[in-house]
Amino acid sequence: MTDGTGGAAPGGRDLARDVPGGSEPGGGRRWSAFGRLWTASAVSSLGDGVRLTALPLVAVQLTDDPLLIALVTVANWLPLLLSPLAGAWADVVDRRSLLVGIDVARAVVVLLLALSVATGTANLVIVCVAAAALGLGETVYVVAAQSFLPAVVDTSRLAAANGRLHIAQLVFRDSAGQPLGSVVFVAAASLPFLIDGVSFLLGAALLATIAPRAGNPAAGRPAAPRWRTLVADGARLVRSDRLLMSLAGMLGTLNFFMGAIGALEVLYVVRWLGLPEGAFGVFLAVGALGGVAGGLLNARLSRAFGLFPTALAAMALVGTATLLIGVVRQPLVAAVSFAALSLGAAVYQSLTVSFRQAATAPEKLGRVNGFYRLVGTGTIPLGALAGGALAKLMEVNVPFVVAGAGILLLAAATTRPVLRMAARHPDAVP
Repeated sequence: MTDGTGGAAPGGRDLARDVPGGSEPGGGRRWSAFGRLWTASAVSSLGDGVRLTALPLVAVQLTDDPLLIALVTVANWLPLLLSPLAGAWADVVDRRSLLVGIDVARAVVVLLLALSVATGTANLVIVCVAAAALGLGETVYVVAAQSFLPAVVDTSRLAAANGRLHIAQLVFRDSAGQPLGSVVFVAAASLPFLIDGVSFLLGAALLATIAPRAGNPAAGRPAAPRWRTLVADGARLVRSDRLLMSLAGMLGTLNFFMGAIGALEVLYVVRWLGLPEGAFGVFLAVGALGGVAGGLLNARLSRAFGLFPTALAAMALVGTATLLIGVVRQPLVAAVSFAALSLGAAVYQSLTVSFRQAATAPEKLGRVNGFYRLVGTGTIPLGALAGGALAKLMEVNVPFVVAGAGILLLAAATTRPVLRMAARHPDAVP
């Protein structure tokens, strides 16, 4: 699940209207800052989808050991432990420049991986090193991007903006990029990584053109405090807010289970469902359709039922769908279950991220995001190791069963206390 963004603009309003200066002097509409941010996200997501399909396929060609394959996921997520430093970095530099630099650096890494695969020199160590480098880049990028968004759209539009960004990720990464990754991988194993490298460069070029809203402090600025002070301040701010700290702990538990199954999706599709390797991306794309629905519906559901009742119901849906995935062997039922899982994840992510952005002062959002993501996503590598070990000892479906049951227990245990805290929190509104 990670901690991404996730709906349509309430009332059908155009997000571009939230950006001052949305028209050219001659009266014509210009390309809004959010439009450029969304397009950059869409382009990068397409390349990510291609790579995310190809990377496990490369690993499967190198080994069929579930634990070794899980190591690729562990390497990719291990840099999440550096999230507090990434948050401090996002608070002391210009966030737009940081995003551009990270995209360029990731392009270099993935293009070198493409060269390695093309020349036949790739091995599991190289794949893991590349995954770790890309994971480090993503750790910094996500913290900076979540902190940069309030500089682009008004606070009242965050849920809708997060929803549209989440839809871009699902449509271009999961629905389009992953099937494309399967196709181009069959044509040439290095081609998916080449496409991803180009997408990072295009995303960087688009991000470089974005001008933050005038007077908004969330854009980032040079600052005097030492990083250790900023990291400690981020921890203090999260821990002093009981609701925010509870959400971070819940996300950490949730992501432990999601890490366990995420490392095994390719083996689940190929070994448990008996589908060919080329169907892996198509299967995930079908599941991603549910995420698109969640991204479109999250703001409306929040207004209708309340932010936290909707988010907690979405978590229960994730648990139910994960448990169902573990007990079925019919590809169609499994694909529908993946769609339900993705729908629940999209709603939960978008609403909880929007709450955190609204509840935090813009100039401190980087350090808060950094500590929150350490607690909320630093468990993914442990989950990936546990899932790989469990699948090696038993069957590849068992981690899905265990994860589904664990998520349902988490939802049952946290619903009442979270709703109680939310009722007293000034920012816990739809």
